[in-house]
Amino acid sequence: MEIVPILAALRRNKSGALLAVVQIALTLAIVSNIVSIVVSRTYLMTRPTGTQEHELFALGYRLTGGIANVSTLEADLNSIRTNSDVVDVVATNSYPLRGGGWLQGSVGLIPGALSSRRLSAHTAVYQMDQHGLGTLGLELLEGRNFNAAEIERGQTGTDSVPLVAIVSKALALELFPHGSALGKLIYLTFDPDRPIAVIGVVDRLQSPGAAGTIDEHASENSIILPIVAAGPIGLFVVRVRPGTLDTAMREVQDALFKTNPNRIFGRLRPFDEIRRTAYQKDRAIAIALSTIGLVLVAITAFAIVGLTSFWVIRRKTQIGLRRALGATRLGIVRYFLLENALLCSVGVAIGAMTAETLSVWLWSRYGTDRLPLFELLSSVLIVAALGQGAAALPALRAARISPTEALRAL
Repeated sequence: MEIVPILAALRRNKSGALLAVVQIALTLAIVSNIVSIVVSRTYLMTRPTGTQEHELFALGYRLTGGIANVSTLEADLNSIRTNSDVVDVVATNSYPLRGGGWLQGSVGLIPGALSSRRLSAHTAVYQMDQHGLGTLGLELLEGRNFNAAEIERGQTGTDSVPLVAIVSKALALELFPHGSALGKLIYLTFDPDRPIAVIGVVDRLQSPGAAGTIDEHASENSIILPIVAAGPIGLFVVRVRPGTLDTAMREVQDALFKTNPNRIFGRLRPFDEIRRTAYQKDRAIAIALSTIGLVLVAITAFAIVGLTSFWVIRRKTQIGLRRALGATRLGIVRYFLLENALLCSVGVAIGAMTAETLSVWLWSRYGTDRLPLFELLSSVLIVAALGQGAAALPALRAARISPTEALRAL
C-alpha cells in the first residue's frame, strides 16, 4: 500500500533519489574491492613459513681478518651450541622472508641443457647440513634427514653438487603431481647432467622472496642441498628455548666475538622482526586502503542522513496530515525506511555489477585476486545495513512531528 506514494514522492525528487543511488553504488563497488584486497593482503602477511618463528633469530657477519674455512666455521657453531638457551644452530645461505638468496632458474626432471624447457619448476635453494631441519623446526613428512657423510663441505662458491636433497611439499607436488617425490631424481639447471635424489619432503618451507608473491605454491617451492660453505661472509640461524630470545641473542653474539674478534656483525634479527620487515609494504597498503574505505563509508552514511533529513523537512506538512488522519509513529518510520530500502536495493544492485567489473579490471591490470562471491555478498549486506541505519535517525525525528506543529506551518 505504501509503495505507490513512495514511488510518487521519489519521482518528484529525482535528483535526490539519483544521488543516493549513485552514492550507494559507488560505495559498494569501491568498498567491496577494498575489502577483498585488504583480506588478501592480511592473509599474505599471516602465511606460515614452516619454521618455529618465535624461537628463531638470524645473525650475519663479515670477517675482517683471520682464516675463513670449514674448521673456523665449525668452531663458531660449537661456541653457539654451548649456550644453554640454544636448542640448535645452522649455517645457511638464506632463510624464509629474507628477501634475497639463491633462486634457481628451474628444477627439472630430465637431464641435459634443455631440461629447463621440459617439466620443471622455479625454486629457492637453501644450503644447510643435518642441523637445518631441527633448527628451523621443519616438519618432515616423508623420508629422512641428511647424514654427515652426505654433507658437501668447502669454500663459498663450491662447484661440488650434492647427490641428495630435501624438497618442500609444494615443489614435490608440482614436479610429481601423481605420486611421491621420495627417491625420484631431479636436475638443477646450473649442473643439468648431475642427478640429485630426493630423500625427504618437508611440509612447508617458504622461499626468501615469499613476501613478493601472492602465489602460495610458488612461495613455498624450496629445495635444501646438504652444503656447508665457509667464507669471509657467514649467516647463522639460531633456535632458542621459548622465552629466552632476547638474552640468547646477546650471548651468542658475544660468544662469536670471543671466537674471532676480527668480524663485523649485522643486526640481530628475530624472525618476528623479519616478518614485519618483509610485509611492511603490504601492511601499509592494507592500512591505507582500510582508511580510505572507512572514510568512504562515513561519507556515504552522512550523505544518507543528510538527504533523508532534507526529505523530512520538505515533507513536514505531509507528515502532519498523515498523523492527523491516523498514521502512527511506527507507520511514519516504516515509510521512510521502506523508501530508503528501495533506493538501497537499486544502489546495491548497480554497485554489485560495478564491483565485479572493477574486480575484473584490477585482476587483468594488476594481478590482484578476483572478488570472491562471499566477500561481495558480505559487502552488500554491510552497505545495505549502513544505509538503513543512517536513515533510521531522520525517520525517528519525522515520527516525533506532531500534527498540530506540522499544520501550523501551512
